[in-house]
Amino acid sequence: MSDIQIALLILGLTIILFMIIFNWLQLKKTRAKQKKTESMHRQKDPLFNSSLNNSPELEDYIVHDPSSQTVSKEFLKKNLPDEINMDFESVVSLTLNKTSEASVLLNLNLTSYLHDLRLSFYLRKDNDLWATGEAIDESFTFDQILLSLPLISRKLEITEQVKQSFLNLIEKIKEQLDVNQIWLSNEDIIERAEELKTFKNLINKNFLVKIQPKTDSSFHFGAFQDFFNKANIRLFKDFHWYFDPKIDGQKMFKVMGLNRQPLKIESDSFIQGIVVSLDIPTTTNSLDAFEEMVNLMNEFCIKLNAVMVDGRNKEIDSVYVAAIKNHMNQIVKEMEKHNLIPGSDQAQKYFA
Repeated sequence: MSDIQIALLILGLTIILFMIIFNWLQLKKTRAKQKKTESMHRQKDPLFNSSLNNSPELEDYIVHDPSSQTVSKEFLKKNLPDEINMDFESVVSLTLNKTSEASVLLNLNLTSYLHDLRLSFYLRKDNDLWATGEAIDESFTFDQILLSLPLISRKLEITEQVKQSFLNLIEKIKEQLDVNQIWLSNEDIIERAEELKTFKNLINKNFLVKIQPKTDSSFHFGAFQDFFNKANIRLFKDFHWYFDPKIDGQKMFKVMGLNRQPLKIESDSFIQGIVVSLDIPTTTNSLDAFEEMVNLMNEFCIKLNAVMVDGRNKEIDSVYVAAIKNHMNQIVKEMEKHNLIPGSDQAQKYFA
């Protein structure tokens, strides 16, 4: 073996030895760093550090009863369905200690409760999306129930009997299933409903305008039909509705007969007048809808020689229209202040 080969061999062995020592030092540093990190985690972990057991930052996430699968109240509040507004509903959560199928709820006569009390009823398992209505069948598995009683519904007056029916349903479910109950909002149903009465009465408004011929006993059918054919008015569930020309499929106001029944536009119809109705809380962009309504009715009055009147058959002038618009503006602002948007799913649930 030549001197050069020997020198190269020694150099190679030196490099290998250096790499082994370098890797050993790096491994030693990494292990020391991991031990330090684990120690810090243990100091912050409530399972190891008793000083953090009552930390308010952990209240939303820690289950205080090890034998219970109950999630925290604050966690539930943050994960409610979008349709629920806790300011205006009495909401209760029932968390099961083990999963079940929806078939166990069949004998509770839920349909009757949902209809009579205008209840919202949701089921879900773990952290899945909340399911309701047709999304729930007998085989649907769940471990959480959510019940919500609306306190400002147009079709429900909150009474002691209504409250008791709601509580009875909760008790029936608790008899069927092993659950943990948490009130998320407005357990004091009667008291809270009383507090909300002023707000409910303010926004529960439906603006009506009657239009009748100025001189004749009825509208001329040809001109009447021609106007309806040209205006953006279409039949929807028996009634005629004016649809927003800018947003496809969005209803703005309803057109009815004088008896507030569906309008019949037929050649032999004797139409003595019409009623136009705009429901403020359930109409999207209700202020724009009001403007559209007034403009259309003014055009109608010009073309069919008609006049707009109020419920006392008093002619409506520009001063009256301005006063109504101002009142509507106050209603919309009050709704928005409470995060209740006219025409939204929540508003539809309470007032449709």
